[in-house]
Amino acid sequence: MYKVDALIERIKTMANEHHQTPEIRYLFATRFTPARARAWTIHQAYFVRNRRDCWALAMGQAPLDVKREIWLHEKEELISDPRAAGEDHYTLTTKEAKLLGVSEADIDQAELHPFVAAAFEAWLHLGKKTWLESFVAVSMVEAINSNTIVPTGGFSYRARERLVSDLGIARESLTNRNVHVEADQEHALLLETILRRHGGWRRQN
Repeated sequence: MYKVDALIERIKTMANEHHQTPEIRYLFATRFTPARARAWTIHQAYFVRNRRDCWALAMGQAPLDVKREIWLHEKEELISDPRAAGEDHYTLTTKEAKLLGVSEADIDQAELHPFVAAAFEAWLHLGKKTWLESFVAVSMVEAINSNTIVPTGGFSYRARERLVSDLGIARESLTNRNVHVEADQEHALLLETILRRHGGWRRQN
């Protein structure tokens, strides 16, 4: 049996450790040029699409009460987020990409970096494990985005601030980033809620 409190604390620790990895430190130590920002936002769009697949895999295997919680989360992502005047998150992503000179056609025709493609496949692989392993794997992304869990700033917040400081984009025009900085605080709570509700789960080999 897992001790739920210890597991939750370990997940929070891992979220903070993620921001100290050489790759993430390099990312945020490297200035966003217009070309780098365009490449980044294209891959970000594919990341948003991949998240939908991962959450669907977690929801498909989960108990009914967890399906409901995931659907409420995905309703904002796929259909309508009241924080964004009712727009879905992928639409927000493509609109923000246009601020960087990236069209929807540019996104659709892009060739993904192999490392990114490999990461997407790895997340899909994790999504096919037991429902709780799948759920925790996809929820970890919410944890690394949360300013509450990561006091130095979650991924969405740090990415927004770099776009502002490096490219001079007005913060208020970054609607996608602004929505995620707010939404990710709430989304990260879903992980702890479900772990506490289903804390008696036993790992199966």
